[in-house]
Amino acid sequence: MANFTWKILDVLATDELITGARYYVKAYVDDLSVDTEGYWTFSDQIIKVPFSDVTEEMIAQWIENESIQDGVSVIKSNLEKQLAYLGSQKPTIPPWKPQVFTPKI
Repeated sequence: MANFTWKILDVLATDELITGARYYVKAYVDDLSVDTEGYWTFSDQIIKVPFSDVTEEMIAQWIENESIQDGVSVIKSNLEKQLAYLGSQKPTIPPWKPQVFTPKI
């Protein structure tokens, strides 16, 4: 199971109504990590909390809640898929880096 770290990079607001946000999410398991950044426009634009009381955690939770489809956050699900792929791959040295030869004995 992946762990997630959310950061809200920018907030879009009109008359103290938060209409959207730019977010960053990092998913990690052990030494593997992937991240993504995006913009979210809120579909529910009703002031539920005074603007001065809104926290980064609240906005991150709003984005996560709105991104749920079929019971799963599409943002988190895509990051988990990327982590699973990374965990199943064996790194290959690119051709422009020094090649390491290991003799089999």
